[in-house]
Amino acid sequence: MQVLQHAFESNPSLKEKFKKQTAAFQLSVNKRKTEDSSFRIEGGVTYVPVVFHIVLANPAVITDAQIHAQLDVLNKDFAGMNSDSVNLPAAFKSLFGKSKIQFKLAQRTPDNEPSNGIVRVTNAYAIYSTNDISLKYSAMGGDDAWDPDRFLNVWVTNLVNGYILGYSTFPGATVRAEEGIAIHYTSLPADSLTGYNRGRTLTHEAGHYFYLYHIWGDDNGACTGTDFVDDTPNQGALTNGCPGGIVTDGCSPVAPGILYEDYMDYTADPCMCLFTQGQVARMETALRDYRSGYYTSDGADPVPLFSLDAAVRKIQAPAQRVCTATISPVITLRNRGIETLSSVDLYASIDNDPAVLTHWTGSLLSLEETTVTLHMLTIPAEGSHMLRVIVKSPNGNMDLNRANDTNTCTFQYYQSAVASLTEGFESNAFPAAGWDLVNPDNTTTWQRVTGVAKTGNACVVMHNFDYRMIDQSDYLRLPLVSLSDADSAFLSFQVAAAVKTNPSTRGYIWDTLQVLISTDCGATYTSIYKKWDSSLITRRGPSTDSFVPAPSEWRKDSVDLSSYINAGPFLLAFMNTTENQNNIYLDDISIYAKNVNPNLLSKGFIVTPNPATDAVTIQFYPNPLTLKAIFLYNSAGQKIAEQVANGSGTTTYTFNMSHFASGVYFVQAVCSDKKLIQKVIKR
Repeated sequence: MQVLQHAFESNPSLKEKFKKQTAAFQLSVNKRKTEDSSFRIEGGVTYVPVVFHIVLANPAVITDAQIHAQLDVLNKDFAGMNSDSVNLPAAFKSLFGKSKIQFKLAQRTPDNEPSNGIVRVTNAYAIYSTNDISLKYSAMGGDDAWDPDRFLNVWVTNLVNGYILGYSTFPGATVRAEEGIAIHYTSLPADSLTGYNRGRTLTHEAGHYFYLYHIWGDDNGACTGTDFVDDTPNQGALTNGCPGGIVTDGCSPVAPGILYEDYMDYTADPCMCLFTQGQVARMETALRDYRSGYYTSDGADPVPLFSLDAAVRKIQAPAQRVCTATISPVITLRNRGIETLSSVDLYASIDNDPAVLTHWTGSLLSLEETTVTLHMLTIPAEGSHMLRVIVKSPNGNMDLNRANDTNTCTFQYYQSAVASLTEGFESNAFPAAGWDLVNPDNTTTWQRVTGVAKTGNACVVMHNFDYRMIDQSDYLRLPLVSLSDADSAFLSFQVAAAVKTNPSTRGYIWDTLQVLISTDCGATYTSIYKKWDSSLITRRGPSTDSFVPAPSEWRKDSVDLSSYINAGPFLLAFMNTTENQNNIYLDDISIYAKNVNPNLLSKGFIVTPNPATDAVTIQFYPNPLTLKAIFLYNSAGQKIAEQVANGSGTTTYTFNMSHFASGVYFVQAVCSDKKLIQKVIKR
């Protein structure tokens, strides 16, 4: 219920939608119960393929035998075949339900690779709360769900403090990538959690997965709540431990009392023994209405193996951005056949160019993989391209399964490096030529939006407000840049940002915007700009709605690129790291170089114009970080004007001399380590 409530808080519109769905589902359950018995007879047993994702600091502590024992408990509990039912009071024996939902370990992955239904992921920091979705994403250290229409996903991990034994998602109450069940690893059969180590936690959570509520109706003892099942007695609150005998409470004050033996209570494992017939009807209706993919899923069917079957499992290189005119593709070769693989021919081609052959030899056992570097290919032109790799002739014979012989990837190549650019995102093409996006989790990333801008009608945004992930970084990468024959260079951009949480909150983790630079085509980066919280936001208070900036809520920021002049091509990227705060917008991105006045370059300090009639400008090069103040003196040595600098780094200052008499004046710049003086004539 905490998971459901958190989903409602994260997505307020979901609450009303789920309420309507639950009401419609109850009508569906009632219709099933009132139909003629010939229509209520279901087909044979429905087997649900199950994959166990074991995410622990040491996933090997959970043995395959424990997983098989857990599945055995789950099947017996759903089928009503467990021996614990002998202790059920006589008044409740007629309620005993026997479901035709059964469970099998998956024997294939979503992409139809052989599997034993058990995935082990090592995560040194694997302690999760009920709201920590990172458990369910590989990019965040957990493990991705398998297709929930074909598989029941069960994550086995270390839940916070051992207090939470497990949690589940209801049908229609979460995003597909997070559907499933999580259980504490010590709740598995024969593990260490005394009283709760017979595997009944998974039985309980599987009940939720098929739309069962807690037997006490989650009403805090008011007796007005409901579990939407007619044959379960009204119950005031959850049951702890293992009471034994007849137990009554304020909602069921007379014998036979409450049904604490039900799997949807919190009773200790040895005291649980049944789902009622009403609960079984509800679960089987949920299977039909919301989990119908399990009727036809092949997830528990073994994958047939051919005698000779070579596969291009993955293209590891090139990356999506290439900076040289040649590539040497790197692929993962997999032996999907029964026979040991000793040789294959690998053909690689770019777009429609002729394929280049690489002949591989080695010894690759059945279902094993190896990395192969292919011969060099020349990229035909700048732009976006597709690399295709095909494997043929395993062991000099015909491949008996052609479905996995080919793999492709796309990449972009732009050889020329720009010396300057301006981008306001007014074109419909996004990303523009030479730009690209890096989106590691394949969910929310930088996107172009219209109707919001500092100038024009478009900009780019990271929708952190709706981003369900945390600690995920998304890159907006610029074209290659090459700066030469300039005295200074800068990146400037307009930014607008806000946060949900009060900015004065201490110790909080905030969305972060960085500018990164890479001199090796994106293999490694250096951060040259990093802002978050009060240094980043342009709306000062918290914004509890998705932030859209007003015209006044933009700020121009800049980054000095001067140290990269004559350093060869480099790659710039804006990187957003999300903490699910609020949106960040960018507009009017510009890279430009400057050539300094030769006199300023040699002296580091000039006054122009000279002679002057009204205002004079005092310029410094480079940034005068040690500057304390600037003074204007007349020819008699009297100070007539001053400006305080205090190391602000500002390069330009102005004095208005229009109201001064004609004559000779002196501008003095006082730094912490020196003084500079320049004569200026006022006409």
